[in-house]
Amino acid sequence: MPLELMDVDSSAACDSGRRRQALFELLLAIGAEQIGTSAMKASSGFTSLPLTVLAIVGYALSMVWFGRSMRILPMGFAYALWVGAGMMISSLIGIFLFSELLTPAVLIGILMVFVGILVLNSSQKEAV
Repeated sequence: MPLELMDVDSSAACDSGRRRQALFELLLAIGAEQIGTSAMKASSGFTSLPLTVLAIVGYALSMVWFGRSMRILPMGFAYALWVGAGMMISSLIGIFLFSELLTPAVLIGILMVFVGILVLNSSQKEAV
């Protein structure tokens, strides 16, 4: 169907589908980064070759998916979500897998980042 003959609803559905795909790619980027970060921590300063390779692959895949997500998502939104969600997840991984401490300051910081992500996400919905 020629672009000028497409109705507004089908165009909006296409945009919605592309945005969902970009958000999925961003989630993949966040997950790959967390795998890479956890492998780097577990490698004890890159002294374990398999964990070092996993860290490199995790970060490489994270960059690929993050870059792909920014074809659609605004850079500020994508980066803030990537960093914010990554910080929250890595803090939880540190607590549960690496026996790092959950102090009141860490808990308050995680909650503040979570609230910031919610506010940022709601502002993106308003901009669409």
